[in-house]
Amino acid sequence: MTFNLENPSLVFLFVTLGSSLFVITHSSFLSLELLDIHGKVRFEPALGTWYGDPKGTESTGGACGWGNVVQSPPLSSMIAAGNARIYLQGKGCGNCYQIKCSQRPYCSGHPVIVTITDECPGCNDAPFHFDLSGTAFGAMSSPGQADNLRNLGRVNIQYRRVPCNYRSTKIAFKIDAGTNPNWFATVIEFEDGDGGLRSVEIAASHSQQFVLMKNIWGAVWQADINPSFHAPFSFKLTSPTNKVIIARNAVPKGFVPGKTYFSNTIACLRGENSTTELRPHSKPGTETEVDAEYVPTRMNHG
Repeated sequence: MTFNLENPSLVFLFVTLGSSLFVITHSSFLSLELLDIHGKVRFEPALGTWYGDPKGTESTGGACGWGNVVQSPPLSSMIAAGNARIYLQGKGCGNCYQIKCSQRPYCSGHPVIVTITDECPGCNDAPFHFDLSGTAFGAMSSPGQADNLRNLGRVNIQYRRVPCNYRSTKIAFKIDAGTNPNWFATVIEFEDGDGGLRSVEIAASHSQQFVLMKNIWGAVWQADINPSFHAPFSFKLTSPTNKVIIARNAVPKGFVPGKTYFSNTIACLRGENSTTELRPHSKPGTETEVDAEYVPTRMNHG
């Protein structure tokens, strides 16, 4: 099975930091031959295993760089590490999937949603292999069967790609602790809809000129800058389906390396195949600028 991100279907929902917006457009995750008679993406076979603590309390963001933020809402340890065809050299970080199993009496057959936050290098024994947290693996079970299901260790599962929906959680930029006047890096977390990013660009204060960032690993994006490149920083975010959003003043002046910044408010705009820019407390096209809010994190970010 191959991903095809060109055909219209499903939903892309993206929430930015700083300018705090999201866009909803129609775009597919998978090719049309994988749709059922109702136009929905069909479930496909995969292998499921699990790792770590049975309750997921030791879950981390692993190769995506999210850190132990994955233990708390909105993820709440409902996460998975993917093999090469799921992790996609880091471009699969943040993608969301429905998974389910049907082995009786252990499995409920009801789908649950997981987010890709890690890579499983040893999981290429099957075309698609999800190495789930203990929490996510147990969530597929019938009532009272979670421990028995985990005792199996591995089970055949079905999966399909779905839009991410983090509800009230805004997108977060976790600034790399090594950021300095000549080097800037950030982890981007909680992108609704498509989940992942195809490209990220950064612009300095009061500038319309964006510089392409490098995806150096996982969900970490980096740019070589210089001391004249001042915050607040704006970002141009491009989804895998080529929908573009510009977030103005996403990382504020005086930002602190190692800290995480969340958006303040959310605005909604519908559009298709367009570049969208919207700022809180303003109408589209106005020039009001609002800096991002620093929200102390609820947990230690690794």
